[in-house]
Parts: sequence; C-alpha cells; structure tokens
Amino acid sequence: MFNVLVVDDECVQREGIKDLIALYGFPFHIMEAENGKKAEQLLIRNAIDILITDVKMPLMDGLELSRIARKTQPNIDIVICSGYDEFEYARSALRLGVVNYLLKPLMKEEFLQVMVDITKMSPTTGKPEPETMEMKVIRQVKDYVKDHYQKDISLTEAAHDVYLSPGYLSILFKKETGENFSKYLTDYRLGRASHLLVHSNMKINDVAVAVGIDNHSYFAKLFKNKFGVSPLQFRECGVLHDRVDQEQVQ
Repeated sequence: MFNVLVVDDECVQREGIKDLIALYGFPFHIMEAENGKKAEQLLIRNAIDILITDVKMPLMDGLELSRIARKTQPNIDIVICSGYDEFEYARSALRLGVVNYLLKPLMKEEFLQVMVDITKMSPTTGKPEPETMEMKVIRQVKDYVKDHYQKDISLTEAAHDVYLSPGYLSILFKKETGENFSKYLTDYRLGRASHLLVHSNMKINDVAVAVGIDNHSYFAKLFKNKFGVSPLQFRECGVLHDRVDQEQVQ
C-alpha cells in the first residue's frame, strides 16, 4: 500500500487523478488537499510515498511544496502536473528532484507509465513486476549506499559488494537509473545532510563529515549547486519553516 497525496486547487483535477488511479487498480491510500499549505500539514502528520501536485495554487505553489516535501521526507517521490506554458517551472522542478513532470490535460498512458516506474507495480493487479537480475543488482547497490554513505566508499567497493567489475557496474547503473554512481552517492549524501541541517543542532562541518564528505569547502560547493543556497541559509530557512509549522499545529 502506497500513501499518495494529491494536491490541486481544482476539485475536478483531483478527482481526475483519483479516477486514473482507480482505473488502473493501484493499491494506493489517497489523501488530498486543495492548496500547498494544507498539503504541508498532511506531510507533517503522515508518511507520504508519492506527492502528485499542481504548480500554480493559492497560498503556496507546487514548487515550494515540493521543496518542503523533499526536506520533510527525503525519500518521497514527487510528480509535478502543470500546463503547457510553464516550462520554466519544469526546469526548477527537476532541480528539486521531481520524478516526473506531466502536462495537463493528463494523458492516461503517460500517467500510467509514471506510476509504474515509481511503484514497480503492474496496472489492474497491483502486483510487483518481476525483478530482473539487473534490477536486483541496482537495488543491492542502493542498499549499499544507504548503509555505507557515511564512509569513504567508491564504485569499486560497491562493485565488489555485488561481485561485478567496476566498469560493468558503472555501465549497468547508468543504464538502469539514468545517472552515474558518483552522482547518486553525492545526491544521497546531500539529501541526508539537508535533513540533519534542519532537524539537528550539529555544526555544519560536522554534518559534512557525518554524511561522508570530509572537505568542508567542497561540501558547501556541492550543497549550493544542488539546493541553490548555502548550508547555513538552508538551515535558517528550514528552521523558520519548522517554527511556522509548529505554530500552525498548536
């Protein structure tokens, strides 16, 4: 069962997405919100696997919501939906780690493909797709990163863990995920760092070391390239959002 949050200020759009989910029989528990602020509260109180959000909404747009969702729940999958005239939003969405960008009106086939890619489930049955040998290897490599990202690991060590040559694993990882191993590792580390910056009192240099990046200036450069702000600015912004959240909950 996947927890899915559907966010759109138009009720007919939310109902359309829910109808598509029902049409293909995906085993989703669906929550919905008509704007980004209400969606933010749901993200605080619930574990969400997939966020499907419109871009232009009152109170908080879909990109700001995506940024908050990524900080609140680093492993969430995000799908942005918007009109044809919002290409610049699409570029910003990709920098936020959005899984996919769907144009309105939604096409059934495109929506189905995105859901299959995210869940690895077949439509109508809800059963997981058979795991190929390649998929199994990539899953094992990602688990290796999750368990060892705090250490000084490399593609060679990951390859040794799955009994493959580094060269072959490099090709396979790129083919199956669309990115190279080093980028995946760096993005995972930065994702963990963003969480620590907001949800801990660790010094920024200690955060860098905790996620496996000993060079503090290099960490700052990587972080700004990914998030557009320095680690300190990210922390200050994140803490401010947390305070606002707590006040609203109270």
